Amino acid sequence: MGTSRNDASPRTPAWRIALAVIGAPEVGVSRQNAEIWRAAVADRGERLFKDFANPVLAAACRDVAGGVPVSDAIARYDRAALHQADAGLALEIGRRALARCTSRKADAAAFAADLFAEAVSYYASRDLPSFVAAQGRVPDTSRVIQLKNSLREATREQIKALGDPGLTLGEWRAHVKRALRSLQSEG
Repeated sequence: MGTSRNDASPRTPAWRIALAVIGAPEVGVSRQNAEIWRAAVADRGERLFKDFANPVLAAACRDVAGGVPVSDAIARYDRAALHQADAGLALEIGRRALARCTSRKADAAAFAADLFAEAVSYYASRDLPSFVAAQGRVPDTSRVIQLKNSLREATREQIKALGDPGLTLGEWRAHVKRALRSLQSEG
């Protein structure tokens, strides 16, 4: 799975503040991160929750926690995702997080953290290229890469601070709800 393009964030009221601060050097990473997540939640609402609360992601989390070998975990994931009517962004990045976490024998909390870290990177990547070298924004592509790494790390740390996501579907959904709430605040 992969995307061939990144469409810019919608120019809607939900994204107005996030677009004003992304890549602005005088705005801290924590604030930029929170504004991106506030915009994503305001824009997508319940659909965003449902995407991340998907049972396929809960099963992937269990596979990571259970130490399932990479190839087996990916095969199981692909079979389960194949039957999803809406295989959106969360499932695409979930597969990447699963591969990374199973290959390094990470735990369930690391899987959840990687999943959301990959999502913030996607959201930032939609708009950062148009801000490179613009007045009051990131001066060059090296700084864009640094900023995306900082956003991923900020998200990862906020999710890790929530602790173990649990292994049942209900626990996973509760963790996703807590994660989305937490990410909208400055960590």
